Amino acid sequence: MSMGIGINTQNPDAGELNRKLEEIACSVWYTSEGRTIPKMFKYRDEEGVIQKVTKINVKKQEEKFYCGIPTQEFRCSTVMKDQECPFRLYFYPELHLWKISWGE
Repeated sequence: MSMGIGINTQNPDAGELNRKLEEIACSVWYTSEGRTIPKMFKYRDEEGVIQKVTKINVKKQEEKFYCGIPTQEFRCSTVMKDQECPFRLYFYPELHLWKISWGE
């Protein structure tokens, strides 16, 4: 008979990530406690021009597992053309890869 001791000890999985993702280049600051703070990123727009975003407002940071893949998710915003623009940054530590998803 199982009493539940030792089960559910793994990190919960958030399932499949169903957002449109684009690869980006991201510059970060690591604090002395090991916290990751995105400071700037570059992405390619619809016309193929590389754009740079330097003012990132990180609202929330979470460590998640999407289909078993460890991911750091940052819910952020910036101001573009005098309007707040929400986005999410995803860092995949095993791949050393950054991706972005535009929108809430």
